[in-house]
Amino acid sequence: MPSVFLVVCSIILLSTACGSDSAEAHYNKGVAYEVAGEYRLAIQEYDKAIELNPNFPDAYISRGFAYDNLGEIHRAIEDYDKAIELDSNRARAYNNRGYSYYVLEEFRRAIEDYDKAIELDSTYALAYNNRGWVYFSLRSYQSAIADYDRAIELDPDFSWPHYNKGRAYAHLGEHRRAIMHYSLAIEVDSNYADAYHYRGLAHMILGDHDRAVDDLNKALTLTRDPEDRAAIEKALSALQQ
Repeated sequence: MPSVFLVVCSIILLSTACGSDSAEAHYNKGVAYEVAGEYRLAIQEYDKAIELNPNFPDAYISRGFAYDNLGEIHRAIEDYDKAIELDSNRARAYNNRGYSYYVLEEFRRAIEDYDKAIELDSTYALAYNNRGWVYFSLRSYQSAIADYDRAIELDPDFSWPHYNKGRAYAHLGEHRRAIMHYSLAIEVDSNYADAYHYRGLAHMILGDHDRAVDDLNKALTLTRDPEDRAAIEKALSALQQ
């Protein structure tokens, strides 16, 4: 309830500061709804912003992000395309479109977009991490690790590349190194359910059942995803046999 209250207050303040009927005001309201996870309401505000200012690249990018979160990937790509048409120097537009292509398993197009995002902003840690995802999906694990390393170098407190690096090492059969990187992800984010889950699996593979059980139980308390819960419960059941 407090977080919802803060979001509502921010929407009111942004509207007052920018003028309730300006494109900027509707855009900022959309961002506030997006932060609250209200993607349909965010899209309605981005629609209004674009209606008032059809040449507003950030509104297209943010609306694309909302569509991505709703699983409407092709509509997201259309918005990123428009943003790039309006301003071809927006690294975030390429990064986000790269994610959309990744979801569609159009990996080469995804890499091209991440390459462009990094070309435009060589300090873009998220783009390196995301390109690493694609290399991981292509089983180019060393290339993935190199991108995760660069993301960590740029932002040591970014938990995703630590976790992703662990996953890459696990696929290379280097489970002790994987555990080290899962642990680093957990140091950054103590509620990182997937990091506990996969660290538990790595301990399980190495025969350290007590640590495996501890990590898997911790993951079970943190995750809300039904499929993840089922996988964790299956692993715990195997340990108990």
